[in-house]
Amino acid sequence: MTETSRGLDWSEFAGREGKTYRVPVGDAETELRLEKAQTLSDSGREGGSFRLEFVGPAAALLTQGIYRFSDEEGEREIFIVPIAHTPEGARYEAIFY
Repeated sequence: MTETSRGLDWSEFAGREGKTYRVPVGDAETELRLEKAQTLSDSGREGGSFRLEFVGPAAALLTQGIYRFSDEEGEREIFIVPIAHTPEGARYEAIFY
């Protein structure tokens, strides 16, 4: 299911650190691992306010934008922003507030 008709919920990511998502990039695919999932102060957003941090391969730096994240539970579109790039990997952040 593509999450376009409603926003994503905190419950979809709570306690799922370490989970890997497949992300299509052009004709290829990369994997991003959920490194951190943190609640934020309540903004009144339906589904809760939260921050996600993903880690991906250092060699495949993604630009800021909306990407389709897939796993065995379905697909969801998430807007990510690169926040760090080291030889160990690239880090991305998504904030739902």
